[in-house]
Amino acid sequence: MLAFPGFLLALALVAVLGVGLKNTVISIGISMVPLYIRLVRGCVLSVREEVYVEAARAVGTRDAIILIRHILPNVMVPITVQTSLSMGMAILFAAGLGFLGIGVQPPTPEWGAMLGSARSYLFNAPHVATFPGIAIFLAVLSFNLLGDGLRDALDPRFKI
Repeated sequence: MLAFPGFLLALALVAVLGVGLKNTVISIGISMVPLYIRLVRGCVLSVREEVYVEAARAVGTRDAIILIRHILPNVMVPITVQTSLSMGMAILFAAGLGFLGIGVQPPTPEWGAMLGSARSYLFNAPHVATFPGIAIFLAVLSFNLLGDGLRDALDPRFKI
């Protein structure tokens, strides 16, 4: 699943499910799932080998308690950071689908649809396409900066 581009999967799902806000959100969510599955699996595999998890097993703690008390809190930090970084990708996916005309349909405002309809005005009124493009850029940039800040704040390896 990771070898297949997420945007193409979202494009195919919207083509099968139909256009609209609900189907766009579902298709973007499904296209992001493999990334999270791989991240959670990798984090759980690394955390379960830690000394404190082995110590909890050695004193007879049940697996469910180890999962809730030790593994889950240590896996939530990378998931939180990845979620904030993936929001930018989700915005780009939605804008791309809207630009192609198969995302959110008018009269619902959507930046990609605004860019798609502004193509015919590029030479006469370039501001019609410039402002939605700047809005997409700023939204994606802000989510990426938020993700970097969360990683710096929550990852104990970066603390001095």
